[in-house]
Amino acid sequence: MRLSKKLVIAALGSATLVLNPLAALAAGPTIEDADGPLVRIAISDTLNCSINYKGDSYNEFYNSRSATDPADCGTFLAVGSELFGPGELKSRAAVSTGAIAWTPVSQTKSGTGTQADPWVLTTVVRGGGFEITQTDTYSTGNEFYATTSSVKNISDTAQDFTLYHAADCYLQDNDYGFGEYDANTGTVICRAKDPETGQHTDRGRVEQFVPTTAGSNYYYSSFNEVWDKVKDREPLPNKLDHADDNRDNGMALSWTRTLEPNTTADYSLITSFSPKGQVALSSATCAVAQPGADSTATRTIGVTITNPNPDVKSVQTVIATLSDDATYVPQSASGAPEPTVAGKVLTFKDLELPANGSVKFSFLITGSAEVTPLVKISGTTTSGAAIAESDTSASSTCDFPELPKPDQPQPTPEQPQPTVEQPQPTAEQPQPTAEQPQPAGGTSTEGNKLASTGANTGVAIALVGLLAVAGVGLVVARRRAH
Repeated sequence: MRLSKKLVIAALGSATLVLNPLAALAAGPTIEDADGPLVRIAISDTLNCSINYKGDSYNEFYNSRSATDPADCGTFLAVGSELFGPGELKSRAAVSTGAIAWTPVSQTKSGTGTQADPWVLTTVVRGGGFEITQTDTYSTGNEFYATTSSVKNISDTAQDFTLYHAADCYLQDNDYGFGEYDANTGTVICRAKDPETGQHTDRGRVEQFVPTTAGSNYYYSSFNEVWDKVKDREPLPNKLDHADDNRDNGMALSWTRTLEPNTTADYSLITSFSPKGQVALSSATCAVAQPGADSTATRTIGVTITNPNPDVKSVQTVIATLSDDATYVPQSASGAPEPTVAGKVLTFKDLELPANGSVKFSFLITGSAEVTPLVKISGTTTSGAAIAESDTSASSTCDFPELPKPDQPQPTPEQPQPTVEQPQPTAEQPQPTAEQPQPAGGTSTEGNKLASTGANTGVAIALVGLLAVAGVGLVVARRRAH
């Protein structure tokens, strides 16, 4: 049997680590994939990030035009008066940060590069009473890779820190470009000039840091000003400086917090590249408990995916990963085709994302009544753009209607539906006061308080009728039927 090129590369990488671990640690294991579009991802043993994109001659981050040297991109940690970071930096501005090199602990590589079994580089470093375990993950065909830095306080006292992911952009073999910030995703962006006009337009190629952990700060400016902000050891100022000037540029994200001894906090981002200038898509995920929750409470999971790009995007996959205490309710998807289910992983396909618009879909899960199960959403488009990860841990409100449980009877076509011809209230009709009883049925058993605003029954019926015209009345009618 002939092994595929990808499997041979993966096997050789693993063999190198086993046969010569000291040499591998010094050089750092790399992900090399001729199919790309990211043909080389190298994370040094002190957390430099060096990326090569298919068709480009040089690294996507500044490294003096070397084919393999570590680039001025990496993970930094400010602790008190000290700053820890990569051990090899190129530009004078990056070196001037005075970063103390991380102490390498270990580095490993795993996976075969498929969507089901992505490549994973795991790097462990220490410094300033902290240990960072960083995982960098990539699947062939994606225009992005994912990074998670697990920060652990290994000292015996609580410590404040600021974690940075910063880079000197060298996009499209060019040290100059423009900058942007996408408030929907918290993404900070370096953008190349328009290939036709040379100006700052949405047709310019991009590289971007997309935070997938909440609470990040950002900064875009010239490369030396970005390194100055890291040198200051303060949270980044949430600012674009001279973003419309074509200049030697850089970008960064940061997170700040206090960690107690022997505790860990995870911080994640996506590093995304696009020769078509497409910006990463955002996702939002929420959970709403169904009424009458019991030991196997049913919840509606609502998902919104927003496309900030000026063209339609087709979803390749949207992956919903359920926690161990959650179970998908078959045939409960609404607004999207039924997913394929493999254990706790749901895969949705065949979704179209309108230009500068969004799509919403929902599905049901069962799980604990006391604790909301965790559901994570991520994905890619057919053009390789990332759909930024979100999960139910941060959801506070959900604008999706609660769906009926699958075992509830559905309304039949013979059941009358409210229509817009029903009489409207006139100004002379008396309105109910706080002392007057509310009309029966004004509050549904599922929490839709149609009469809770003080409007009379006619207004409630009219509102339901309008919803029916908009395509929502059927869901409301189903609820009222029970």
